[in-house]
Amino acid sequence: MISKIFFSYYKLPANILRVIFLEFSLSLIHVAFILILNIYLRKQGFSDPSIASFNSLRFIGALIFAVPLGIYIRGKKLKPYFIFAAFIVPLTSIIIVESIHHQSILLIQIGFFLWGIGVMLMRVCSLPFIMRITTAENSTEALSLSASTWALATIISGLIISGLDWIAFLKINHKTFIFDERLILWIITFVGSSSIYQAIRINEDISKLEKKNEEGIFSIRKSYDWVVIFKAISPLVIIAIGAGLTIPFVNLFFNSVFGLSGSDYSLLGSFTAFLVFIFSLLVPSLRKKYGYWMTIVVVQSIAIVCLVIMALTELYSEIPIAITVAIIAYVFRQPLMHMAHPASNELMMNYVGKKNQELISALSSSLWSASWFLSAKIFQWLRLLNYYYYEIFLITALLYVIGVIMFGFLIKEYDQREKDSSFSLS
Repeated sequence: MISKIFFSYYKLPANILRVIFLEFSLSLIHVAFILILNIYLRKQGFSDPSIASFNSLRFIGALIFAVPLGIYIRGKKLKPYFIFAAFIVPLTSIIIVESIHHQSILLIQIGFFLWGIGVMLMRVCSLPFIMRITTAENSTEALSLSASTWALATIISGLIISGLDWIAFLKINHKTFIFDERLILWIITFVGSSSIYQAIRINEDISKLEKKNEEGIFSIRKSYDWVVIFKAISPLVIIAIGAGLTIPFVNLFFNSVFGLSGSDYSLLGSFTAFLVFIFSLLVPSLRKKYGYWMTIVVVQSIAIVCLVIMALTELYSEIPIAITVAIIAYVFRQPLMHMAHPASNELMMNYVGKKNQELISALSSSLWSASWFLSAKIFQWLRLLNYYYYEIFLITALLYVIGVIMFGFLIKEYDQREKDSSFSLS
């Protein structure tokens, strides 16, 4: 069974694997920033509201450029955008790290803004690229492997962070290198810059590209199925708003409530990411056996329960067992919530059809960024109003419930449409 699953991934086209390696390289940097950048900012004297304000800036670029990019790339080569992303993410990462060290607020803000654009390019282009090359037989495997790169990057980044923090310092030729957050982020950014090599190796067959209708901006309304797109994207937006209130700030929750250091949280992140990686690889077989209902609705519902349990541990943080309960709930919540992503992406791409796929990918990135920008601002305001973490996380849980219910209706409609299509062909 296990060998059959892994063989199905091995058979994927070489260009898909190159894009996935590219995603993995950039995700190493992205994950490292999520794991310890907030703690680095806090150690440099920045408050929670300031940290939230910086984080919000990385979503503005995606919000502005993602949709125009998604419309523009229809029928065009995507390799140039992969190369640009491979260069800009490592470069702006270094700008952010050094500007924080030198307390340059303007450079921090510019760095976050440009960094978000680089990440957006990767996200907008990867899904359409994968859907262009794959078939109905291997699209689930490709999307699942693409989604699992985040988990694998979390494992590697977390182990690097924890390992270097454990070493603490290194002496070379009478010079001492202290492995603080600044140096660790430098090292991981250097490793992640291997993305440039992977981007250059990508090959595209332009003869198979769909020709775009060049009727100008006024043809956009007629070129896409907007009602279908709106239905497909709505659950994602609701879930994204909820996720933006929690995911970027879970490290602050564990640091503030239970005193976990950046190294401790990174090690925890690596362990949960290992589970996410394994669960993500199992998605194709689960989806084909049980359908979208099990891999999206049921799985995410259990994850919501885990999130609620984790949030409520703040009320009992003085009890020794509270941190254990919080960690266990977090460990289960992560793989369950993430394993639904490849299935929901596939559902969304199949639901809207081929001619809408570039745009739905761009809208997904743009609206996800817009939602996280809004969420970062809401988190900033709620913390200024002295809201506890558990209160904010419970808001996330409520939004998740709404999003999962909407996914349920979407799955029901898609399944009915597939049945009607099969009946008409028979």
